[in-house]
Amino acid sequence: MRLVGINLENFRNLGSVRLQFSTDRIFFIGKNGQGKSNLLEAIGMCSTLRSFRGATTESMVREDCTEASLFAQFLDDHGNERDVLVSFGKKGAKSVSLDGEPAKRLNDLLGQFPLVCLSSRDFRLVRESPSDRRKWMDLVLSSTSSEYLSALQKYYRSMKERNALLKKQAADAEVLAFEQPLAASAETLFQIRKTLFPVLVDAFEHSYARLSNHLETASLRYLPDSQASDQAAWQDLFARERSRDRQVGATRKGPHRDDFALLLNGKDASQFGSEGQQKGLVLALRMAEFSFLKQKLGRVPILLADDFLGELDSSRRANFRKLLPPNAQTFATGTEFPSQEDADIWEAFEVDSGRFCPFEPSTNL
Repeated sequence: MRLVGINLENFRNLGSVRLQFSTDRIFFIGKNGQGKSNLLEAIGMCSTLRSFRGATTESMVREDCTEASLFAQFLDDHGNERDVLVSFGKKGAKSVSLDGEPAKRLNDLLGQFPLVCLSSRDFRLVRESPSDRRKWMDLVLSSTSSEYLSALQKYYRSMKERNALLKKQAADAEVLAFEQPLAASAETLFQIRKTLFPVLVDAFEHSYARLSNHLETASLRYLPDSQASDQAAWQDLFARERSRDRQVGATRKGPHRDDFALLLNGKDASQFGSEGQQKGLVLALRMAEFSFLKQKLGRVPILLADDFLGELDSSRRANFRKLLPPNAQTFATGTEFPSQEDADIWEAFEVDSGRFCPFEPSTNL
C-alpha cells in the first residue's frame, strides 16, 4: 500500500495542505508544534477513523472553523488507485466516502488501508492499565476479521443494556434477555483471541530478537479474565455473577476485562524492564502488528513513526532501519534526522507553522 497524495482543509493547525509523495521513505522535520504530528494523525485517520493520540473528532477541527476534511489517494499492492474522503465537524458529525461511494460502517473502512503507527504514547502499552492493551488488541483483530468487529460491537451493546438493567434492579427475566447475546458475542471474541493471539506472539518474538541482536528474549502472554467452553457456559457464568453484578451495577467478568503481559526474559517487563528495554518492546509490538496485518490482509501496511526514533538508543535506532520492510512506505517525524546518514535516504519536508516545503540541507532549524 502506498500513499501518493493527501489534501487537508482546516485540520488542526493546518489550513490548506496539498502534498504528493514519490518515494517510500518520507520524513517531516521541524521544531515542535509546527504541524508534523498533525499530518501523521490525518494519515492515520484514513485507516481507522481514530486519532493515534486519543483525541476527539471535535478537537481536530481548526480553531474558528466549523468543519475539517481530508482526502487521501493510495495505490494498492496491485497498482490500483484507491481514495478516501473524510469530513467532520465541531459537533462530532462525520462522513466518509471510499472510492467515491459512501461508507456507512466502520467495517467498510477497516483493513482497506492498513497502517501501523509508532508514537511516544505507545509506552503506555507496557506501563499503563489493561484498557490500553485491550484497545490495541481489539483494533488489530478488528482490522483483520469482520466477524470479530461485529462480535465486539454486539458485546458492548449487550453489556451496556445489561448494566442499565442491573442498576435499575430489573427482574432476572429482563436481564437474561441481554445475557444471551452477550454470551454469544463473548464466545466469539474469546475463540478468535485464542486463535489469533499466538500468531501475534510469534511475530513479536521474532521482531524483538532482531531488535536486540538476539541478546534478549521477549514474549506475550494472553491473560483472559474468564474462560468458558462454549456459549452456554458463558451464559451460566453471567447468570452466576448476576447477584454480585447488581450490587455494583456493572458486568464484572468477561472478555472486556482481558489483558496480556509483555515478558522480557520470562519476567513482566512493566516491573523488570529498563526504560530502554520497554521502548524496544513497544517497537517490537508494533512491528509484530505490521507482520500480522500483512499476513492476514494480504496488503503491505504503511508505517508512521511520530518522533519515535528519538526515543530509542543509538543501537536500537540503527536496528530499527534493519527492521523496516523494504517494500513498506514509511512516514516519520522529528526535530532532526535520527543520524546524519539518514538525511540522504528520506524524501524530506521542512514543517513551519503548518506549511510544508521540500527540505534544504542547509536550512537551520
